[in-house]
Amino acid sequence: MKQKYESVVIFDGSLPDEKIQKESAAFEEFLKVNTEFEKTDVWGKKNMAYPIRKKKSGAYFLFTFQDQSEKNTAGKIEKFFKLNEAVIRYLTVVHEEPKVVERRIPRGPAPVEAAIMEVN
Repeated sequence: MKQKYESVVIFDGSLPDEKIQKESAAFEEFLKVNTEFEKTDVWGKKNMAYPIRKKKSGAYFLFTFQDQSEKNTAGKIEKFFKLNEAVIRYLTVVHEEPKVVERRIPRGPAPVEAAIMEVN
């Protein structure tokens, strides 16, 4: 059974744009070879709330792909990021579609039917 995954990756923001694009393309190619790659969303460069590895800005990317759980692609992805010095942080999660929740409006107590009594 295929699962849908999302990987958020923060590349070092102090790198030139060409280097960031090259690193992003390399990971995209890695996903195309090992999974059913869907798309990449570029979130752009942003200043981080706190420094990570003495870096104050990062280039954010979201990669969406599908994979079978038996392949252990998550381990390969983790190894890919650990060996890449341009990656500051990453997180891969299983994508779950939002569930539709039915909202019920309380109607108060049920109406009481009046009993008709016969008087003799």
